[in-house]
Amino acid sequence: MSGRVPDWKSLAGDLAAARGTLAFVGLLLAIQIALGWAGGVERVPQVYEIFGLSREGLGRGRIWQLLSHGLLHANGLHFALNGLVLLAVGPRLERIGGLRLWGRLIVAGLLAGGAMHLVAEGAGDRILIGASGSVMAALLWLTAVSPGSRMWPVPVSGKSLGLGVLLASAVLTLINPALGLPVFSDWGRALGETAVPVVFGVSHACHLGGALAGWLGARWTLRPRVTLAQLQRDRRRREGG
Repeated sequence: MSGRVPDWKSLAGDLAAARGTLAFVGLLLAIQIALGWAGGVERVPQVYEIFGLSREGLGRGRIWQLLSHGLLHANGLHFALNGLVLLAVGPRLERIGGLRLWGRLIVAGLLAGGAMHLVAEGAGDRILIGASGSVMAALLWLTAVSPGSRMWPVPVSGKSLGLGVLLASAVLTLINPALGLPVFSDWGRALGETAVPVVFGVSHACHLGGALAGWLGARWTLRPRVTLAQLQRDRRRREGG
């Protein structure tokens, strides 16, 4: 698929019809408001410990954390960033792939993002919260399925945006000092100490896992379908043998 940036009327129409996206963002908003009213991370840390993802939590049998971490956000800004990207990407995903595919990608992004976080950044048992895995899965699916389209509101092609997100997430994951890779960790420490002190305040491994899930999902969506002619040829070949 390719084409120009859709106009505001088209965008509004997609958003109004995006049942899954609106319901999911609405749920995230309700949870964020409730936790903010209760005092957030400082006042109710036990909520984040129980439903956020960590190795310790999984060791205690809290397997729901693999999904529930995506329902919590650290603060309003964290929620707003994820929510805005979901609202920008989700409606187009639902229009192209349907509600069922949208749901599968949301779940796959959470699982893949959480798993990658545990592998690459879980040495310190940092608790993971946020829907970033789902956001990245939805974004990368759309950029891979529609590589020639302009990804509103970013004025670049889907192919360029998807490749940039994947490369940036991979590099930032590899240079994270928590991963302990020779040379790469030194670069990460230098970056964290001099250039951008908060660069590792988010889980880039989670972003990478979600992005890979979305990209693989797009490859599955675009896989060659079996045609009737192929089935007939296979049948003649078997019967002739």
